[in-house]
Amino acid sequence: MSRVIDQFHEASKYLAGGVSSSTRVNKALGHALLFDRARGNRLWDLDGKEYIDLCCSHGATLLGHGDPRIRKAIDSALDRGAPCSYENELHAEFAKLLCETVPCLDRVRLTCSGSEATMHCLRLARAFTSKQKIIKFEGNFHGYHDQVMFSIGTPVNQLGPENSPNPFPGSTGMTAGLEQNLVMVPYNRPEIFEETFRRHAHELAAVICEPIYYNAGCIIPSAEFMKLVRRLTTETGVLLIFDEVLSAFRMGPGGAQEYLNITPDLCTLGKSVGGGQPLSVFGGRKDIMDRLMPTGDCQHSGTYNGHVVAVAAGLAAVRAYTQPGFYQHIHALAERLYGGLNSLFARRQIPARVQGLGARFGIYFGVEGPIRNYRDLVGHQREKMLRFIRAAIGRGVYFHDYGGAACHHGFCAATTTADVDAVLQRLDDALTDFSRPS
Repeated sequence: MSRVIDQFHEASKYLAGGVSSSTRVNKALGHALLFDRARGNRLWDLDGKEYIDLCCSHGATLLGHGDPRIRKAIDSALDRGAPCSYENELHAEFAKLLCETVPCLDRVRLTCSGSEATMHCLRLARAFTSKQKIIKFEGNFHGYHDQVMFSIGTPVNQLGPENSPNPFPGSTGMTAGLEQNLVMVPYNRPEIFEETFRRHAHELAAVICEPIYYNAGCIIPSAEFMKLVRRLTTETGVLLIFDEVLSAFRMGPGGAQEYLNITPDLCTLGKSVGGGQPLSVFGGRKDIMDRLMPTGDCQHSGTYNGHVVAVAAGLAAVRAYTQPGFYQHIHALAERLYGGLNSLFARRQIPARVQGLGARFGIYFGVEGPIRNYRDLVGHQREKMLRFIRAAIGRGVYFHDYGGAACHHGFCAATTTADVDAVLQRLDDALTDFSRPS
């Protein structure tokens, strides 16, 4: 038996389910794949096997594992004692850089996780508008707090009508009645959104969305849809929140709002904003952010908010993202990888589709035509995806499967053209394994 399996069994004696986070069990394997070390775009498991990483810390490691700029920044913070729960000049430097880089940001606050960022952002929206209800799009994911953990992986038989999706809970144990403050709408359907919005506008605090729907792999909204959402919210004073926990810095320094040329009132930033350290951000218009204590009456606090080690890493990371040529490299790799994957599937006559933007992408088996929203992918052939991931891992390409309706995958900036070619060769071999009769 391998060290990976041995250690997973040992961990299961003390950690619930053997892991520190439910989704770290790779559903394609039936256990967590335990890693010993990482460098650049490579991982090595406890048995010493090497993998090219196409999970990249679920999107948090955009520069690559062990990036020297991040390490230098962390070492500098540690050399100064890394005092916890205090402010220093790095906080203001980081906030200034974010406000100069992300279009909607006049002021920011720092948190530790994406779930915290969306939770505080929604509280702030309700405080500012004195209204309670939120429009949430079917399938969009905004963290693990009870307010928004509805319709994140609804089974086919629980979807409900398209013009009024079922707010299916994402977990047991959630407080009853919270769904009454959510108005569910399908993503990327402008006519349904407009009709629903106009019916509820008088009671809405905000509309929250993934501006690029990466939690379903990669779904880019139509310009018509996003312009309509922005116009209607502006006309009625309903706040527009872009949840960019996953999309921030993925395809450009200003994130999805820069890419779409749509400026929200508030946004959240996460994953890549911390350079692999536990850091998330929420922010937006000055008049809204001024409602936060101590200048206003809306509470946001936390002992570990803006821990100086994470802030130092985040400052180094965002500086790297804003360097000339960074995104030319990302987009060149993306074109080569996504085009190459689609060619592999076509050549082998495997019905599968790759959709990606910047450094993140999705693979869909058994789905014809473009994926526009959650309902387009519920027919995605899950068992084939699991077989493909098992075959890829067997050939040294690490994909992670979360066990939901779709998965997002990605690469890091440490990847080279030669690495992409190596991925395509390994996955070509994996598709040979995939195609063999079970």
